[in-house]
Amino acid sequence: MKKKYSRIFKILLPFLLISVSSNIRSQEIPKKEPRLATQNGKAAEKESFSEEKIGFWKGFWSRSSATVLAGENGGQHIFESGTKYPNLSGAEAGSRITYSREFSYGGIELRHWWQKWELTAGYRSNGRNTRVGQGRDEDFAMANFSVERGNKFSFREWSFYDTPYTFSGTKNFADGRGRLKMKQDRISLTVRRYLGDSDPDGRKEGKGLFLTAGIHYTYFKYYLYDVNQWIASNPIFYGPIGIGLSFSNSTWEVPVGIGYRYSDGVWLFEGSFMGSTWFSHFRDYHYQRNLNFIGNAAGYGIETNIGGGRIWNSWLFFLRLTENRLYGAGSFRTAGGISASDILSNSAGSYRNYLSTKQYDLEFSITNYLEWISK
Repeated sequence: MKKKYSRIFKILLPFLLISVSSNIRSQEIPKKEPRLATQNGKAAEKESFSEEKIGFWKGFWSRSSATVLAGENGGQHIFESGTKYPNLSGAEAGSRITYSREFSYGGIELRHWWQKWELTAGYRSNGRNTRVGQGRDEDFAMANFSVERGNKFSFREWSFYDTPYTFSGTKNFADGRGRLKMKQDRISLTVRRYLGDSDPDGRKEGKGLFLTAGIHYTYFKYYLYDVNQWIASNPIFYGPIGIGLSFSNSTWEVPVGIGYRYSDGVWLFEGSFMGSTWFSHFRDYHYQRNLNFIGNAAGYGIETNIGGGRIWNSWLFFLRLTENRLYGAGSFRTAGGISASDILSNSAGSYRNYLSTKQYDLEFSITNYLEWISK
């Protein structure tokens, strides 16, 4: 009997082993399917992400442009200080330093827009220290009839005095003239919001108003050299004195305004008017006196521009004229000096001063629309 059961067991054993192994395989197969599904899902997600990334950059470049530009700047920057009341030396006197703003410059702009919004970043520079015409350093006496017009913007009277000069009715007792060299760098960031059927893409037909705002940072430094000085002394002195002074200035401007744009797809015209507030930090160093004037100034400004251009396919050739005014006041302290009165002025507190910039620039630019990058 035992032999019979053992024989049956030996016959069934192979079938049991086969069935067990088949059950194990049937249980393992479903475990592999989710892995394949997961891998396929990850691949699909990666493919979808890459497509979204490609789509993003295509859209980005199709709404972007790059500009190279060159311009000619003209005008004056004037630093003035003075008082009709006696100073430390007992004189009713003032000083005026006039810097020419005539120079050439170049730059670049990058522009991006989305729907009705436009963002522009720009950089402009004359590259290096270059000759910019003539500078002048005047010292003058004042009398009771002298006029000090420091407030160029009179909001109470709704009046505007478009002159960079503050003092009039004065008489010079010293006058120096010399050559100027200067280097300037300017960085700007501007935002526009187009209204009506006007569009940030100048190739599209449309016309309408736009709102604009921005922030500009400008740094420049002047050197006044090869100076010939006249002094009303006894006897009168006139002769060369070499290098006269250096003047460095950094200015932050915040303009806000409104403009108008017209485009028929071939010709583009626009203009804008902006009011601004600004802040400057300056250092005026007089070599012959070893004396620094270090101070700050702030005020208001006006910027207007008008321009027009021609569109060829993905290119825009544009000419723009800009007028800019920055008028304001501040105070400075002295540091250094050689004479006793100059050294004494270091501890005499602060002195009032005026900074005025009246300038224009004529700028030609070439813009390329960058949708070709995404093709």
